[in-house]
Amino acid sequence: MWRIWLFLFFLVLLAPRVSISAEIYRWTDDKGTVHFTDDPTRIPERYSHQGERIHTPEEKKAAGAQPSPKPDDRSDRVKAYLKEMDKKIEEKKKIERKISALEQELASIRERLKVIEELEREDFQYYQPFRDRRTGNWVRVGTPYYDERVRLDRRREAVEKELIPLHEELSKINRSL
Repeated sequence: MWRIWLFLFFLVLLAPRVSISAEIYRWTDDKGTVHFTDDPTRIPERYSHQGERIHTPEEKKAAGAQPSPKPDDRSDRVKAYLKEMDKKIEEKKKIERKISALEQELASIRERLKVIEELEREDFQYYQPFRDRRTGNWVRVGTPYYDERVRLDRRREAVEKELIPLHEELSKINRSL
C-alpha cells in the first residue's frame, strides 16, 4: 500500500515537469476559418504556403523571454467602447433619477387635487352661484381652494409635458445599450 502512495507522490511531483512539445501549425481557408493541426501533412496543398508554425509557451521560454508585442488598436477601441457605455449608463441613471423625482411630484399633486376635490364636494352648497340683487346678474362663487387648484393643474400639465421627452430619451438609451 505504501508503495502505491510513494508512486503517486512522485507522479504528482514530476507531472508539472513533463512537457509535451508538439509542433502546432495554423492556416486560414478561403472562408476565413482558422484551422490548427499538429501534423503538417494534414494541411491541404493549396493552403500549404500559409501553414504557419505556432510557438508554444515552453518554446518561447526556452528561446528566451521576449517582450510581449504592443497591444494593437483593438484594445483602444475596446476601452473607448467601454468608456462610451459607462457614459450612457451614467446618463441613464441621471434621467431615471429625474423621472423618479418628477413622478413623485406628480403623484403628490394628484393626491392634493383629490383632497381639494373632496373638500369642495363637502362644501358644495356654499359655492353655488347666486343672483346679485342690485344688478340681477348671476355671480360665480369661487372656492377658497380655487387658486391652489389652478396652480396645481398647471404644474401637473408642465410635469407631464416634461416627462414625455425624458421617457423618449431613456428608451433611446436603453435601445443603444
